[in-house]
This record gives sequence, C-alpha cells and structure tokens, in this order.
Amino acid sequence: MLRFFKSPLVVSGLLCTVMLSAAWANVGEKFASSNDSAQLAIKSSGELIPAQLKTQPASSSTIAARLNSVKVFFPKQPQSNNDFSYVEAVNRTTQSQTLARFAVEQLIAGPTSAERQKGFVGAVQLRDSSNCGGDFNVSISRGAARLQFCRTVVSAGVGDEARAKSAVTATLKQFRGVQSVVILDKNGNCFGDMSGENRCLSNSRS
Repeated sequence: MLRFFKSPLVVSGLLCTVMLSAAWANVGEKFASSNDSAQLAIKSSGELIPAQLKTQPASSSTIAARLNSVKVFFPKQPQSNNDFSYVEAVNRTTQSQTLARFAVEQLIAGPTSAERQKGFVGAVQLRDSSNCGGDFNVSISRGAARLQFCRTVVSAGVGDEARAKSAVTATLKQFRGVQSVVILDKNGNCFGDMSGENRCLSNSRS
C-alpha cells in the first residue's frame, strides 16, 4: 500500500485532483458573488423582478398618467352667431395642480388652428397693461368661482361680452363644487353688466 502512494504517477494525480477542486471552489465563489449582485427585488404586488429593473426610467405611459385633463369651453360657429350662450368643450392636459387658473389661461390663449378650422372661435381677448401683474386673478370659495381680469377685455358689443361670459362660466363650473361664477373687469365691476348696479356682486352675497 505504501508503495502505491510512493509511485510518482499516483502522487501527480492526487496533486492534480486537489488543484482542480480548488479551482472549482474559486469558480463557485465567483458565481455566487455575481448571483448576489442580481438579487431579486419585490414589487408592491408581491411579484419578483430583477433588481436592475428598479433603475429603469419611467415609461411614457407612467408620465402620461401624471397629467391632469381639463375642459376649455369656446363659442363655436355657426351656432354661436345667433345663440350667444352656445359653447363647446375642447380638452387640454397639464401637470399643473392649479387647474382653474390653467383652464382660464387656455381660454385666453384661444383655440388651436385645428380647432378654428372646426368652427371654434376665441372668447376672451385682452389688451392694455395689467394692474395686478398678470392677466387675471381667480379663486374658488364656498361654491363660487370669482374671476377678475387685470387687463381690458376687448369687446365689440353685447354679443362678444355674452359669449365671453358663457365660455368663462362653463369652463369654471366644471370644477367640483362650483355652482356660481362671478366675472369682474379690471376695475372690479361686474363684467358685461350694463346696468351699472354690479348685480353679480349682490347675487353672490345672497
């Protein structure tokens, strides 16, 4: 038996076996290490996903889901030529959280060229300088929306004013809880009130 182990061939074979075992052990450690770097992460749903997926950027559908949609009401021809109260809605999207302000801004900006080709027309045009630093102020409180323009509203007569009032009222009444709308000019008077009695203010207090 001792002669067997003293044989050079046997000793060489044993050394090779030991070296191969050590090499495989080293490979196993490296594999385990690389496997650890690809550990699984758990989503809120409980599904397992590769950890590297957590660093991927948000998809376009996720970004789109963050947008808020609002309606903007414009007069539309030919109906609004004779019916000053006739308006139809178009959609706008925004990431802004101040939706009432955004909706009025879009109303002042007017319809797109594609919408104009369908008969939509602008409802509000402003001129002259501002007395508040912007185009308007808007607030919603106790079921009433209050819009005051800070620049002069361009008007060719009662028809234009009536269309503007209809568009503003419909646009602001889409927001939850709004039951009435008060529209004021830059001087704080009721917009389109030819009586001079500021009836919109007295109605809002009643």
